[in-house]
Amino acid sequence: MFGLETRREGGVLAYSTQDVTWNQVALLTVPGGASQSITRPVLIGREVRVAQVFINPPPTDRKAVAHDVSVDSSSGQVDIGGGSEDELILVLMR
Repeated sequence: MFGLETRREGGVLAYSTQDVTWNQVALLTVPGGASQSITRPVLIGREVRVAQVFINPPPTDRKAVAHDVSVDSSSGQVDIGGGSEDELILVLMR
């Protein structure tokens, strides 16, 4: 495990970065029409959140579709695909 713990007198946990803060696991650039998979064992058994941001402004002459993202918390695998636009994908855990 990685992180920081602060304990009170008597050994009682006061603060832990494992439970309190969101930690960045990956920042990926995924082109429109492409798929990508990553495996990060540190995600196993953790709470995971994913944020997506279009890199370019959405088109006005057609429908822009964000990528589908799935996270398997038993294997730590993140699968990304199906989007029509270039995107930044941010994977966070706590």
